[in-house]
Amino acid sequence: MPIVGLNIGKKSFRAAELEEKKGKIILNNFGTYVNYKTPSAENFLNDVSGISTSLSEFFSETNFSTSSVILSIDETYVFMTVVEMPKMSGEELKSSIKYEAEQHIPFPINQVNISYQKLDEIISDKGKMPVQIVAARKNIIDKYIEIIKKAKLIPRAIEPETIALGRSLGDSPESPVGTMIVEMGFENSLMVVCYGGSVRFTRAVPIGGDLITKTIMQNLNLDYAQAEEYKKVYGLDEFQSEGKVANIISPIVDNLAVEIKRAILYFTNHNPSANIKKVVMSGGTALMPNLLSYIANKLDLEVVLANPLDGIEISPKLEKRKQELLDNAASYSSSIGLALRGIKNA
Repeated sequence: MPIVGLNIGKKSFRAAELEEKKGKIILNNFGTYVNYKTPSAENFLNDVSGISTSLSEFFSETNFSTSSVILSIDETYVFMTVVEMPKMSGEELKSSIKYEAEQHIPFPINQVNISYQKLDEIISDKGKMPVQIVAARKNIIDKYIEIIKKAKLIPRAIEPETIALGRSLGDSPESPVGTMIVEMGFENSLMVVCYGGSVRFTRAVPIGGDLITKTIMQNLNLDYAQAEEYKKVYGLDEFQSEGKVANIISPIVDNLAVEIKRAILYFTNHNPSANIKKVVMSGGTALMPNLLSYIANKLDLEVVLANPLDGIEISPKLEKRKQELLDNAASYSSSIGLALRGIKNA
């Protein structure tokens, strides 16, 4: 049964449709919808009618074969943490989790939905078990579901984008290598540490593609569309445009590199047996020219571009669009991770 992973961003939708056939995972369709009208990036969920109308148009235009979706919730409305708890049975954990959540979650406990799962004890203290706790605000979940249903779609599940990123780009329990995923979004960059196949740490910093575009726009006296094009074409390539664009962008990327270092240091200090060996850059902004080598030099680590298509076959029906997909695969990491949840839990 096909399933669509749907990422509802503040200025765009991205979606990918996956299906399992004869033990193989097939990507049947994908698409992006940009520039739908919202009241503001901060309050974008308030326009339920506008978003649902745009979403309905997007699904109709892209011609997905199913209306069943798994969607992500914006990290602003989610809290995720991993806590070390004494080893206990499943029933004991179930009765203890509310108290444990109250100690860590910064929202009133009656205003959130809580989910949890035990993680592999790869980097835990002896005698302890790591438990991932996720809390999402109920009123926000209700708003997402209202949007989906108004668009005549069927919500099968909803989860934080960070979990989806870990699923599509992280390491595995069999080969734990310690991966820092950096998803460069519209407003924020999400940092996700995946270790042993599970998300162990997340952080969001207010450095995204919009900030880079606006900085180019202001410095070169361009309109937004022109600045966006300069970002995509010239990026951090100092041999293009006499290095002007690279010089404008580099201080922003320097700040991002500092935040990545801080996040890695924080995680490894709290998990001394862990070792981060690789940084995976994801999201549309990660496609900027020379970004990977620039950040690799700053971090002195292996830095690679996200490839969420690893282990996934592309349907022959997409042959004419295959190159477009391959060129932009890094921007579909979240959507593919969401759809993989539906495949793996089918």
